Amino acid sequence: MFIPDIQVFDGERGSMPLEAGNRQEGLTLHPLPNLRHLRAFLLVAETGSVNRAAEHANISQPALTQAIASLEQIFGAELFNRHQTGMYLTADGTRLKARLTEAFAALSVGLGEAASAAIAPAAKADPAYFLTASQLNALTALHQLGDCQAAATQLGILVTSLHRSVRSLEDRLCAKLMLRAGQGVQFSRGGTVLAQQAKLAMRELELAFEDIDWARGINRGRLTIGALPLTRSYIAPKALVTVATRHPELRVRLVEGSYPVLLRALCEGDIDVLVGALRQPAPVAGVHEEPLFSETLRVVARADHPLVRDKGINLDQLFRFPWVAPRIGSPARRQFELLMQEAAVRPPVLLEVASHDSVRAILFESDALALLSPEQIRYEVQNGQLAVLPVDWAIQPRAIGYTVRSNWRPTPAQQELIEVLKETCAHL
Repeated sequence: MFIPDIQVFDGERGSMPLEAGNRQEGLTLHPLPNLRHLRAFLLVAETGSVNRAAEHANISQPALTQAIASLEQIFGAELFNRHQTGMYLTADGTRLKARLTEAFAALSVGLGEAASAAIAPAAKADPAYFLTASQLNALTALHQLGDCQAAATQLGILVTSLHRSVRSLEDRLCAKLMLRAGQGVQFSRGGTVLAQQAKLAMRELELAFEDIDWARGINRGRLTIGALPLTRSYIAPKALVTVATRHPELRVRLVEGSYPVLLRALCEGDIDVLVGALRQPAPVAGVHEEPLFSETLRVVARADHPLVRDKGINLDQLFRFPWVAPRIGSPARRQFELLMQEAAVRPPVLLEVASHDSVRAILFESDALALLSPEQIRYEVQNGQLAVLPVDWAIQPRAIGYTVRSNWRPTPAQQELIEVLKETCAHL
């Protein structure tokens, strides 16, 4: 029996591993190609000619031709059809061009923000001639880990090499990207934005490899889903198991955390899709929400709770028992606070617990009640451990769905995940 390899990470503890260009978990990942070679590829794609691209970039034609050949070797694909009339993109070349356009756009945004705080005017330059792969790796590793030694270890380099990469970038920008405090680092605003955009750019490069691999029938890569509490028990695991079972070479990851943590991870490219209760509208620009189904929260108690067999339970009865309140700032918490406003009494004990496992334990061991999604307790209800109380009220249903970046261009694996999510949620 095939058991899919699904890794679960706690986003609250910052345990999501680094990816593009680094070594992780014994896997050899794709190295970051030379950014100048990538820019040369885009110039040839845009002009349709090595000669015109060489003139535009002010480099020799042989050097540009060699750069294209180097990229074709790295990606293991022919990127151009070469004819006497010009250079024409192949299907793989078109896939790479789409990813590179997004990657360079992200780097330009990051450089622009970092340069805006420069202590001296810095020359406006193309990211391909302003940044190196070592600088991108150093910046993103430090931003991810917040510690020089940890970042250097992750990258397999010396701390002095890490510092040298960052200092060279700061010198080019004439701006401070980080404030150092011993081994720890604190990013400036410009440094934070540049690191975030660099991570997005590196993810686009990683996805370019995946696009080309899948087009050749090599179904490998990385698929990461962020799961809010509602979807952790059933929806997200079921979807990931389905995709992982179909594609054994695919590295599948489930990241758990609060909405702010997972939303940030989504915006920075650490996760591909965020699944859970939608905010409608999303609290930040640059993301798109797509509903899958709607549901109504229910009052949940242990299976032998005194109220289980009662009928016509009113709010005053409910709030004479202890309660486990939803996380502050969540849609469920707003619903809970509206119910408390309607009740004439306050609960004798009000606990605030973030962990779903802790909520279940409290319900099992006490007369406490909680406002939960039926999907969160699907298996506990089936096993006779928890029960949904027969409470009838005019509580508003909420939309459950997925959130992605607005400019998201899904890979085949990511698109398949979305289709599986839709199938999983169709009967809910």
